[in-house]
Amino acid sequence: MRYTRAGLDFAVRLDGIGAFDESFRPLKSEVSHAGAYAVIKAWVPGASDAERTVNFLYRVRRGLFAVDDHQELYWNVTGNEWEVPIAQVEALVVSPPAIPLEDVRSIAYTGPRGAAGNEYVEERVQNFLTFRATRPLRPREGLTIAVAWPAGAIPSPPLWREALWFLGDNWPLGLPILTLGFGLLLWGSYGRDPRTHRSVKPEYAPPERLAPAEAGTLVDERAEPRDVIATLVDLAVRGYLKIEQVRRADDEPDFLFRRLRPILGDPDVRPFELFVLAKLFDSDWTLNLRLLSEVRRDYDNVFPPIRDEIYRTMVGDKLFPHSPGVVRRGWLNAGLVLLVGGGLLYFWPPPWLQGWPAMLPVGIGLSGAVLAALSPVMPRKTWRGALALVEVRGFQEFLERAEKDRLARLPADTLHRWLPWAIALGVTERWIFSFDGLKVDEPGWFTSGDPFSLAGYHRSVSTFGRRTEEAILTSRRSAAGGGGWSGGSGMSRGSSGGGMGGGGGGTF
Repeated sequence: MRYTRAGLDFAVRLDGIGAFDESFRPLKSEVSHAGAYAVIKAWVPGASDAERTVNFLYRVRRGLFAVDDHQELYWNVTGNEWEVPIAQVEALVVSPPAIPLEDVRSIAYTGPRGAAGNEYVEERVQNFLTFRATRPLRPREGLTIAVAWPAGAIPSPPLWREALWFLGDNWPLGLPILTLGFGLLLWGSYGRDPRTHRSVKPEYAPPERLAPAEAGTLVDERAEPRDVIATLVDLAVRGYLKIEQVRRADDEPDFLFRRLRPILGDPDVRPFELFVLAKLFDSDWTLNLRLLSEVRRDYDNVFPPIRDEIYRTMVGDKLFPHSPGVVRRGWLNAGLVLLVGGGLLYFWPPPWLQGWPAMLPVGIGLSGAVLAALSPVMPRKTWRGALALVEVRGFQEFLERAEKDRLARLPADTLHRWLPWAIALGVTERWIFSFDGLKVDEPGWFTSGDPFSLAGYHRSVSTFGRRTEEAILTSRRSAAGGGGWSGGSGMSRGSSGGGMGGGGGGTF
């Protein structure tokens, strides 16, 4: 037997249920529960075609609840679903003797559910309050009483017991906790990266057999626009492209890609790099020039396929056992299904949900939110991928904190040669300005028409990154956001049928 207050579910706890005859001798009885009702069957000896009095006794826990400044008993004495009339109804409330009756407020309601009839009388004698209907009750009519005592006048159960009852009543709110525990268990078993027992130490050269885009994807387990940008710069640095900064008619900067040598059949070009170039030149391998502004097209045709190709390459290289994007989407979709399902059950509850705790849809929805929140951490690396990540982290440490004396001993083209790695790992600015005061070659992969300087170089690279990201993420309808490359009852509101209790189809 349940009721809802402030959106939370509460159960009226019945125990000690028994049936007795008019002399209060116990009768054989059977108690069952049908939905929200407690059903009591009693066998009365010799009651065939006879009139007998049967007394039902039971104890109610949680019959009182706090309302504003008082404790209230709001009780449906008869219930409002009897299909037969009730000739006489009377309710007796025994108030604690220590509480003066003048401090006790009371009211009653008669009639069908939702009515606020006042066809009753109340008598107060000593510490007894008696409510009596002044007329017979018709089918589906009832009597509801409300009695209020000052706050704290009647001792409440211990907090620990209230907490246990609350958790028992609203156990669906524990579903998200169980889901979190289950998700963390799965993460520990299947989603956590293998332990390499190797500490990160500076690496003075990038990992062999890895492309900058793969390194960037290993770090956050996501292929992002900056990984595509790093791939284009890397292809240019390796001599496959030349990138020139030009001005459009509206004086906005644009970039011209000039293909310098054949790519098809070159064993040094990875499949996803070929895929990037196919998207850049629109699969026309006879085309040697392409403006970045011409790459703008529908979002679904540019970045997502490149992202998925990077994932496929890394799975093929045994850096991930499964595509991180597929794993994330699987967990996210499962979470969204539960979240939407919980919302539908909450706003449009089906008939079979009656009798279940009101918080069940909320628990289901929150469990879905937990699964969705866990989705980013569920992809895992292989042993090879975990070892490669240690090397990548070490090289990232070098790019961020390279000492000038070490940089001075490196070839003069080092800034440009390792720039794609700095772009993929998000340390472009630190890497470029680490060469302040050192001799640096002008870039062979890029021209801007301005005299070379580190500040101008950083500005041009940042502009190229921003424009490229916009180009591969822009739809025909609107520009999509970038990936961040650069950097109760109450005494006066009652009615008949309200409150708890009620017999034979009561309102609870």
